[in-house]
Amino acid sequence: MGGWRQPLLMVDRVDEFKYGANGFIRVIKHVTYNEPYLLGHFPEDPIMPGVIISEIFGQASEYLSFFTDICDIYRERFAEDIQSLRDIHARIHDPEMLDIIRSRRAQVRGVLASQNLKFKDIAYPGDTIEVVSKLAFSDINGFRHYSVTAHVGKKIISQGTIVNFREVK
Repeated sequence: MGGWRQPLLMVDRVDEFKYGANGFIRVIKHVTYNEPYLLGHFPEDPIMPGVIISEIFGQASEYLSFFTDICDIYRERFAEDIQSLRDIHARIHDPEMLDIIRSRRAQVRGVLASQNLKFKDIAYPGDTIEVVSKLAFSDINGFRHYSVTAHVGKKIISQGTIVNFREVK
């Protein structure tokens, strides 16, 4: 759905999405042993680079905004609420929903603008990173500020704020 392609596709799976004022998204990234960015990052003791974790945060946050856009547009057109990933999945083959997804994807461009993150632990090849992103606030200039957290198991490896810039063509 996003504009990312390998080797920069950092979201392997979207596990959960909740729409609304307390909305959030939960995504998964599996760190494999043959990831291209691990080859030069401490080759004798490879670890997940912090900048790549930042990219996971940015992509997860953009998915949150994209899914929220879809829910907003669907409600406006059909006066029906979509609240979750399950609701989107139930309608994913409807021509109306496909039109909303395609047209919104063509209209919006988002980029990671800034970050304020604390790294507390390390992710290694073989780990699964779970990222949660929640919209903290948006400003009038197109910047969206997200509260983000990354876990490996029960350990928090990073948390903070990601700011994405989004523009509509």
